[in-house]
Amino acid sequence: MKAIKFLLILLTFISCSTPKEIVKKNNLSPRISCLGNGKYTVVMDAGLGNWSLFYKPLAEKLTKEYKICLIDRAGYAMEEVSTQPRDANTIAKEIDKALTEKGISNNIILVGHSLGGLHVRMYQSLYPEKVKAIILLDAASPNQFESLPKEFEELKNNQVKSLDKVIKLAQKGYLKYSKGKIPTFGLPEKLLDEYYNVTTQPEYYYTMQKETEWFEESLKQVGKLKPLGSLPLLVIASKHSMNNNLLPGKMENYPFERHNKTWLKLQRDLSKLSDNSTFVTSEKGHYFIVTDVELVYQSIIQFLHKNNM
Repeated sequence: MKAIKFLLILLTFISCSTPKEIVKKNNLSPRISCLGNGKYTVVMDAGLGNWSLFYKPLAEKLTKEYKICLIDRAGYAMEEVSTQPRDANTIAKEIDKALTEKGISNNIILVGHSLGGLHVRMYQSLYPEKVKAIILLDAASPNQFESLPKEFEELKNNQVKSLDKVIKLAQKGYLKYSKGKIPTFGLPEKLLDEYYNVTTQPEYYYTMQKETEWFEESLKQVGKLKPLGSLPLLVIASKHSMNNNLLPGKMENYPFERHNKTWLKLQRDLSKLSDNSTFVTSEKGHYFIVTDVELVYQSIIQFLHKNNM
């Protein structure tokens, strides 16, 4: 009985609490954290709704030979959000400004997972003299909405709408009491406290929503870019990228097999952007950056050594 009373009091307190204001900033910069040393700097940009935390297990291995710089795009793991467009062109320029302020302007190896793949491709097109190689990890493809099942775009549109509700719940503090419903995508246990500290905050979902709204514009921008010539390119693709754990919302009878077959073809097409490319597949899902770390690490090391980096 005491437990029930306490719960009722707690729920009443939460429901009457003042929603947390989302502070918007016009010139909010990405956060860049660097570790390790080396002639080459590996710059790592994560996917939609992800930030540097998702690269930590991989980065710890890579620091044995390289300087690693992890990116938190504006709004992620921060107490403010950006008012600037969240398209690939804008984000690439923001990343370059932040890297320049860190004194990093050459010998850059770009790594992009999922949405981050669009950002690093745009960065290379804007600053080709700075980039020595690109690594795409199950990266977004400019042609994906034309190629993947039509249900996939419907999922994306539904996600934008559902995030309105999630933002309001986070502003009221509700998500702190329902962490078990927040997907963790295979992140190691030791990183979950840090993960939940971010994913229970409204700034996180606001930033994800804005990036989702600008996603198709980013695809169009990157779709206009020229091929990479002989620039070293590594593409690591998942054979099982889409599954029930990844679906942003419920949809019955989603064509997973057709989706994954098409996705793998899109990934192979990405590897054709360069005359000097390496293609690797993972048996794990889209988040193999945390669930298949050893394969990703070994593939990157072999690729960079092969290209004398």
